[in-house]
Amino acid sequence: MTSLRRHRNQRGASLLETAIVLPLLLMLGIGLAEIGFLVIDYLTISNAAREGARVGAAAGDYVDSGTGQTADDLIKEVVEQVACNLEFSELVSLEIFKADGDGNPVDPTNALNLYQPLGPLACESAATSLACVGACPWDPASRNRVFPNLDNLGVRVTFRHEPVVGFLPFPSVTWTEQAVMRLEPDTRG
Repeated sequence: MTSLRRHRNQRGASLLETAIVLPLLLMLGIGLAEIGFLVIDYLTISNAAREGARVGAAAGDYVDSGTGQTADDLIKEVVEQVACNLEFSELVSLEIFKADGDGNPVDPTNALNLYQPLGPLACESAATSLACVGACPWDPASRNRVFPNLDNLGVRVTFRHEPVVGFLPFPSVTWTEQAVMRLEPDTRG
């Protein structure tokens, strides 16, 4: 009789332990998933900043007199195409700026172009939905591609991540990633 009672008590104890541990494991799993979603989008934005800086370094002072397309248009296009891979976040802004040796803007008033999305990203077309905020004073035609005084071009991308699952009280997060590259020298002669 005592062994039967002991067996029932052990089953009750196992059920109680499961009832205590299971919610904690569930919360841990959901929290790790939220962090994973944020990391995926952070890596996407990091790639967007690097790709934008690469294109900007190669395009340099590009201005097409026929179409009016500039180096900034090429940067916006590539950043927006990479940002279309964002799963759980939204693109907030794109900054293209002249950088010093440490990667900081040289003159935020006269050498920083700020772009923000007008609406949803234009992922399926060649057009861009990023528009200049204000004057966008750093004209691509004024960028120095003559050695040894090559300009450094910085691309800073900001995104906002909202909690995906919404089960735990995770806050919205706004992060910025930037890349800086020296303009490639003008080899046109």
